[in-house]
Amino acid sequence: MRDHCGRVIFAYYKEFGELDVLEVEAQSLREGLATCATRAVCTLIVESDSKVLVQLVNSEVVSKWTVCNVPREIRHFLRQMNAPLHHVFREANSVADALASLRLGGQRCSASFVALPLGARGEARLDCYEVLRLREVLIRA
Repeated sequence: MRDHCGRVIFAYYKEFGELDVLEVEAQSLREGLATCATRAVCTLIVESDSKVLVQLVNSEVVSKWTVCNVPREIRHFLRQMNAPLHHVFREANSVADALASLRLGGQRCSASFVALPLGARGEARLDCYEVLRLREVLIRA
């Protein structure tokens, strides 16, 4: 969670076990929204670097399959907070990407910038200074 200047308000890390990537993205988004609801955060713009998850949640697909329960809960939180969900590229979500790659184990919540693990702190600082990240694209002939 960052403010309009990119400063960290809080961040969390949680292991979700042996799930596929889409399930982890969905569980993580739901946990983040639940944390915001608990902290009475009412004005949000929600971003995810999982284009498939964003499309699934925004599609309003309804099913009785258990796999659809998490997107349904995400939709509920988004409506409750009147928050849009947008796709962003991984480079624009570098703090979350850095936290995920640290493999800290268990669950951890950082209530400020200084409480962030060092790997994520550097990315958060770059965000505050609006440093652009470049995506490396390999072109094969």
